[in-house]
Amino acid sequence: MTTGENTRLGRLISTLIIASICVVLALTACAQSGSESIEWNLTLVGDEEIVLSYDEIKAMPSYEGYGGFFTTVGVVSGPFEARGIPLEDLCELVGGITPSDVVRVSAPDGYSMVLSYEQVQGDFVTYDPETMKEVPHGELKVILMYERDGKPLPEADGRPLRVAIVGADGLLTEGFYWVKWVDKIETLSFE
Repeated sequence: MTTGENTRLGRLISTLIIASICVVLALTACAQSGSESIEWNLTLVGDEEIVLSYDEIKAMPSYEGYGGFFTTVGVVSGPFEARGIPLEDLCELVGGITPSDVVRVSAPDGYSMVLSYEQVQGDFVTYDPETMKEVPHGELKVILMYERDGKPLPEADGRPLRVAIVGADGLLTEGFYWVKWVDKIETLSFE
């Protein structure tokens, strides 16, 4: 081989090695992001108590809708597409919810919200995202959201599980209902 051929062969080998390394790194990154396991448990309390893992929750039949919220200082988030499990379906796993019940949704940071039976059924005041004026709405669902706009929730926005109030219209509701980092849902009876 001539010196020129050796140089070209050396460049070719270097290029192939670099390309191989890039492919391996890309495949590793894809495998890690696609199979990311989230260690999180949700405790459901009603007539009985059960604990579901994040993977078990994601394996349940989901609901998709549109919604957003605003904070007490007027910061608007959304509306966006949300996917999750209806709160009512989760309550059914531990005995259901009746008109004389409330549901307390809690997070490990100590924040909790109590929802009436009517709220679990979707009875909320809704607001137009453009004008922030109160507007009527179609059917609403309260869901335990795990995906927003086709992606897992960001950590700061409640990952892995957050309450969301959604419907077909993409309206806003008050943000204090949207509990972040949910780890416990309790059905409480007042009969």
